[in-house]
Amino acid sequence: MQRLGFLFGLILFLAVLASCETEQQALELTEEDLAELVPYVSLGRGVQASLDTTTTRMISEPSIWLAYTDSLRPLLPFTSVDFEMEMVLLAAVDVNSGGYDLRFESVESLRDTVVATYRLFSPGTDCRPSYAPGVPFEAIRIPRTHTAVRFVRVDEAVDCAPS
Repeated sequence: MQRLGFLFGLILFLAVLASCETEQQALELTEEDLAELVPYVSLGRGVQASLDTTTTRMISEPSIWLAYTDSLRPLLPFTSVDFEMEMVLLAAVDVNSGGYDLRFESVESLRDTVVATYRLFSPGTDCRPSYAPGVPFEAIRIPRTHTAVRFVRVDEAVDCAPS
């Protein structure tokens, strides 16, 4: 009988210990755990623009967006933006050769900052470089916000060898 009581007490102790450990783990959240995804829609993208510098920009005024659209050559025409409800995020990277591409991957709201992550794809070491200048870019629209926007660039080399 004492063995049964001891065994029952041990099981209860281990169960309480396990639940305490689970509660501690739940309290150790990182900033990424607290981030909320922000919906976004691509307005257009391309690889040619009349920009001579890498540009990341949050655009909330139609006149500023119009000035940028004059210097960007999207693969397809840009879709429209309702600046009453939305704003534009633009990333463009001035590179010295062809074979580059750029895509937004995520937009997250984290406390008082919107974090927009984009990936710059570059030709890998097994690729034959094209020396035509290029400016890969993408413009996206997100719901209008009054918080700061931080752009995060992720570089990735792409293999050219056939699989």
